[in-house]
Amino acid sequence: MFCTSAQAADFTSPLPVRNLYPPTMRFFDPTPDSALRSYDQSWLFELTQHYSTVNIIDTRSSIRVLADMELYVLDPVIRHAFTDSLELSVRVPVLLPGSGVLDSPIRSFHNGFGLPDSGRKLRPTNSFAYIVDNGRGTRWQGKGQLELGNVELSARYRLLKGQHWAMAALTAIKLPTASKSRGWGSGASDLAVGGVVSWHQGKAFAHLEGWFVQPLASDEPGIHYQSYLRGSVTLGYQLFDAASLIVQAQGGNSPYLTAVSALDHPPFLISFGLRGQLHAAGGENSMGWTATVVENISQVTTQDISVAIGLSWPVE
Repeated sequence: MFCTSAQAADFTSPLPVRNLYPPTMRFFDPTPDSALRSYDQSWLFELTQHYSTVNIIDTRSSIRVLADMELYVLDPVIRHAFTDSLELSVRVPVLLPGSGVLDSPIRSFHNGFGLPDSGRKLRPTNSFAYIVDNGRGTRWQGKGQLELGNVELSARYRLLKGQHWAMAALTAIKLPTASKSRGWGSGASDLAVGGVVSWHQGKAFAHLEGWFVQPLASDEPGIHYQSYLRGSVTLGYQLFDAASLIVQAQGGNSPYLTAVSALDHPPFLISFGLRGQLHAAGGENSMGWTATVVENISQVTTQDISVAIGLSWPVE
């Protein structure tokens, strides 16, 4: 049976994760959405915490790219349903990059399984660096300090709804609120349009989502910015009454055109996680939760690995 209540629909939503590679975070990167999520709740608050480790060193090309850090991201989102088909949302991310503590455990893990160390041996243990410099005037350098990310305004409009499926149109604008000089923003807005098709039958569910993104940033010496695509596939299964198991893949092409792999390479992430509900005692409302581990596939333009823990709660 197709579920329409806020409590049931929350089990079928994708995992709220995204690319946390700093040069890519300068541009819009969508968090997968669902056409099944109920519109009958007027307000929905979401709060996701991400913790990632990143280690990219590219000094062989004309553009020097160095990103060595651990990054904490707090992603608060407020959603408001204006009608039974239209929902608007705003995201105001807060970033805290730093040197972190995971270099030694990750090196031991890589050595134990014979995996590449991604250049970690070239950097001091638990150190921070974030710099892009082409020697031609295009340069940004990050600092280990609290930062405001790029604010995102988005809308979801349900176009069609069947017994076991739904389709929704998506649109978003990224505002240039993050620092350009420290490498967290492009200095201009991004415009995005997309769509999602969702399916749910019994305990199984799936989502297929695609986006076209047009950055409005002007080209800089040695760096050309281009329109790009983003997409995601989500597969899930409700294991028991309290939680669903979800596998999710996200990817696309890069907003950069520089002939530098650390900027141009198509990003690709795969996530494994759980989504569930905590029912409030004596009340109908419940709090949703997510727990996710995110691993890179491209090895270049994504975080090495990240974990995310989220909460959501409706307010009628």
